[in-house]
Amino acid sequence: MISVIITSWKEPNTIGKCIQCIADTKYSGIERPFEILQLSPDRETLDAGLKMAKILGLSDSEYIQIQDPKKGKPYALKLAIKKAKGEILIFTDGDTYFEKDSVKHLLEPFENEIVGGVSGRPVSSDSKNTMMGYWGHLLSDAAHHRRVNTISNRQDNYYISEKTFFPMSGYIMATRNYDFDIPQNVLSDDAYISYFIRNSGKEIAYAPLAQSYVKYPTNLNDYYKQKVRSLGGFIQLERLGIFKKDKQSRSFFIEIQYAFFVFRYATNLREFIWSLLLFPIRLITWIRIFWERVLLKKDMPESGWERIESTK
Repeated sequence: MISVIITSWKEPNTIGKCIQCIADTKYSGIERPFEILQLSPDRETLDAGLKMAKILGLSDSEYIQIQDPKKGKPYALKLAIKKAKGEILIFTDGDTYFEKDSVKHLLEPFENEIVGGVSGRPVSSDSKNTMMGYWGHLLSDAAHHRRVNTISNRQDNYYISEKTFFPMSGYIMATRNYDFDIPQNVLSDDAYISYFIRNSGKEIAYAPLAQSYVKYPTNLNDYYKQKVRSLGGFIQLERLGIFKKDKQSRSFFIEIQYAFFVFRYATNLREFIWSLLLFPIRLITWIRIFWERVLLKKDMPESGWERIESTK
């Protein structure tokens, strides 16, 4: 059985499409039996999810709602994992949607017993004709490039980690149903789960044909808010002692090694200028990370959720 866990807050306009692209068996490639668990703290998003479930004719066992107490995504994930009945868990967010056959491709690597988790490929849904949109494409494609080159043991349609790996993406990932003990204050839950699986002796796979379309920030304020949380979460993970089998995979100095990729990515003069402008922005990002995560030691905000408005 497959359990799909969707976390979503104030996303009534996108949750329906997210559910549909998974529950439509001809589109996603998912096989029955399956269950979709939607966790949302707000009534509007829960109502929108229920409306789509009724349109699709999902039974009470195939679509389950969990009222999220708004204590943060890690808390919501632990609630869902505890309730999930599937041998395989698929994780995604309510403001994304999958490409055709993505569930089928995401599940394929689990035929290999050594695989404990699988990451799909986040793809930007933004236009490349704006600077922020271009950055979204550049950074998501850079992550794809790094996964392909880090998880280098290639099978037919996917890659399997061996000595090195790159963490899964929470936009589209799947794991076996482990008893994950996710700290409530963790900032990068997808990275924590990735290292947990590696520490347990299992491998991480990457299935690039399993794609999730993601809207990235369209203004600098939201950009900094999102990146300081997600990238800064790796500094927090070091304090949590999760780096055992593997070293930290995201840092300022590791990122510098990808400078040539940024230049090579541009296809015209305008994009080359935008690539150049990304360097000071990333430098400021890492300075803010150092200030908030290292000096101030900030963790998850008290409200639990930190909404990135321009990605909705």
